[in-house]
Amino acid sequence: LGETDVIRSIILLPGVTTVGEGAAGFNVRGGSIDQNLVILDEAPVYNSSHLFGFFSVFNPDAVKGVKLYKGGIPARFGGRLSSILDVRMREGNNKDFEMNGGIGTIFSRLSVEAPIIEDKASFLLAGRRSYIDVLAAPFLPESLGDTKLNFYDVTLKTNFKASEKDQFFLSGYLGRDVFQFGAQAGFNWGNGTGTFRWNHLFNDRLFSNFTVYYSNYDYQL
Repeated sequence: LGETDVIRSIILLPGVTTVGEGAAGFNVRGGSIDQNLVILDEAPVYNSSHLFGFFSVFNPDAVKGVKLYKGGIPARFGGRLSSILDVRMREGNNKDFEMNGGIGTIFSRLSVEAPIIEDKASFLLAGRRSYIDVLAAPFLPESLGDTKLNFYDVTLKTNFKASEKDQFFLSGYLGRDVFQFGAQAGFNWGNGTGTFRWNHLFNDRLFSNFTVYYSNYDYQL
């Protein structure tokens, strides 16, 4: 009956407060919602919630770690005043096949991870979908036959160790909320991100990370 959630977890930390039920985001030390920078594998996420703020867009099965900077923000981050929420995704199991899932009252989730080349390359694929519209369909009148009330997201990450000094990472996220009331009215919104990172080790004291990312948020009425 309950779900693990990144955003709900950080609200328990000092200085972090909830915006309120039915609203997306969080406040840090009196700052507003738009003063928080939320990134997923270095790509900005412009709307971090599903279902008007009740769930975050981060699938717990795909999250490796979360860092919240409430002060002393590192120079590599910019563009926001209050805080940085840095979410990193898991690379996937590079030794064995593994599958996890859960069935909930609001949504269900499934994740699959496995090696592509043992100890060199692996992947993680995780997805979630709510099904309020599926359960309600038999009870709706014919005029509301096209009603859609759901959210979904898909998360993918893969990595490849090319040599002892070079490793490549590719990750992506696609999620959407759909509220369609019959054929005449509705709205939907969603995020899409993609990140490519090349990690190179020069020696025991020097390494580099080269990252290219894509991020898009759109809203349709």
